Amino acid sequence: MDLPALRGHVAVIARLEDAVARDRLPHALLLTGPSGVGKFLAARTLAARIACREPKAPCGECTACRQVAAGSHPDLHLVRLLAGKKEIGIDLIRRLKRFVQMTAVSARRKIAIIDDAERLSVAAQNALLKTLEEPAGHALIVLVTASAGALLPTVRSRCQRVVFRPLAETDVSSVLAEQGVEAEEASVLARYADGSPGRALAARKIWSGDEQRLLRGALADLDAARYGPVLAMSKLLGRSEQEMISRLEDLLSRYREDAVQTLGKPAVPRRSERNQVASIVRRADLIADALRVLRHRNPNRPLLAEALLLRLARS
Repeated sequence: MDLPALRGHVAVIARLEDAVARDRLPHALLLTGPSGVGKFLAARTLAARIACREPKAPCGECTACRQVAAGSHPDLHLVRLLAGKKEIGIDLIRRLKRFVQMTAVSARRKIAIIDDAERLSVAAQNALLKTLEEPAGHALIVLVTASAGALLPTVRSRCQRVVFRPLAETDVSSVLAEQGVEAEEASVLARYADGSPGRALAARKIWSGDEQRLLRGALADLDAARYGPVLAMSKLLGRSEQEMISRLEDLLSRYREDAVQTLGKPAVPRRSERNQVASIVRRADLIADALRVLRHRNPNRPLLAEALLLRLARS
């Protein structure tokens, strides 16, 4: 198993490479930026760079590189949200603490990566804080998050922040092509991905273009007084939590694109354009609120979908 190529982020990668080469990496890094732009891949590539012993590390071919790619290297510990859970609990952080206190087996240091770090419970963050305040030996802890503000200020202050920006459309298209997406489809997806290959791949996986067009058209004609169509439309938002999150993210992105295009038409937007943008923004806010509920609570998804669509109809 190989690590995929990391596209874009040239300055960020150069900064990390320089820190590794000079042995100046801090004991904790906070990789922040939009979802799906390559932060977790960058963390794993950094782990491979540290674990690989070849002159041009990471070589991608040695045992260490292959173990990092597979998540089985003895000096690498991955912490991720468990299936069916809303938070990363304190037990996983306690395991991390025991791991970083051990001596490295073959790499230059122990490496622990916490993906979706914004999902850490308050208790888990407090447990992690003690480890960050008293780092063990030469270990490196990497927190990966799209929502740094969800972390305690005390946790953020003890990590060196590394900011990842959205990718250029050409880089997004390249990532999609490497995943087997045809050039024409990759180009279309890249335009609506907000610089996030992960978002583009998720949208492609969870619904078809026909479903997107059907929902967008239905939203345009949505009438709160007609409950039947609202109920039918709610099923288009997806059955599983991840499916619903991905579809709402896609709608949010497209509403943002609509607002930009509407404002960009005349030099000074007419009242009708301003009213249209205001309606689009209201709908985007409602979708963003629903996404927050989905990510941080355990709602009844069908009821949430129906309530959202009724609010959208009134907006």
